[in-house]
Amino acid sequence: MLFLLNNQIVEVELPEIHLARRWRRIGCGTPYAIRPLDVVNFVHARLDQARIFVRGLEHDEACDLASLIIARTGANSFMLRVGADGGTFPVLRHIPDAVLEAYYRGAANDEASTTRRARRNRVALN
Repeated sequence: MLFLLNNQIVEVELPEIHLARRWRRIGCGTPYAIRPLDVVNFVHARLDQARIFVRGLEHDEACDLASLIIARTGANSFMLRVGADGGTFPVLRHIPDAVLEAYYRGAANDEASTTRRARRNRVALN
């Protein structure tokens, strides 16, 4: 299942099984006992922390958070919007699969073209 987490799109195969295997690493407690609102608050805090420290999320952590949101809320996107005061607030949505697939293909093409461009630049420099 494709999931949009801010500006990062990840593919999580069998989100419930992924969550069952990795919930201890996520650090949210037993995922099936946590309420959807608490999941939103937990992920919001993690994304805010990643944004503040400018490190972003690694792919594995993004997949973990996506599986938690999918399993507990059914949404396939979670974005942070910046408010007028500079703080952030979470937005959960269900985006049509076709839109996510188009975005995923576009992101993959962008990544591939960036890699090709970097290779050409290295070759040109040598």
